[in-house]
Amino acid sequence: MDMVEKVLRVLSEGPKTTDEVARQLGVSWATANGLLLQLAGRGKVKHVRKGRVNVFLLNQLGRLRFNVPSCAKPRELRELADELEEYFEDVPAFEMVRRERRG
Repeated sequence: MDMVEKVLRVLSEGPKTTDEVARQLGVSWATANGLLLQLAGRGKVKHVRKGRVNVFLLNQLGRLRFNVPSCAKPRELRELADELEEYFEDVPAFEMVRRERRG
């Protein structure tokens, strides 16, 4: 197993600082930091700044899979809004659903 794979294995346990990765792998801080930045550049990991420390974690956006039941069907925005109108009398449901879908 090469060092990159070892770093990914360490991060699979959860978010870690550069220092924690270095200690677990038995390498210098500079080596661990270089490997983490290399992986961040490739999009494999991302980092979040917490105070004065970078915390690295696996970038799992591409791995997320949702099990949607077969009974779930995509519905038109107007259809959803019409159904919600009875629950939200004071708010135009169409506008609420439109805003929610835009993110």
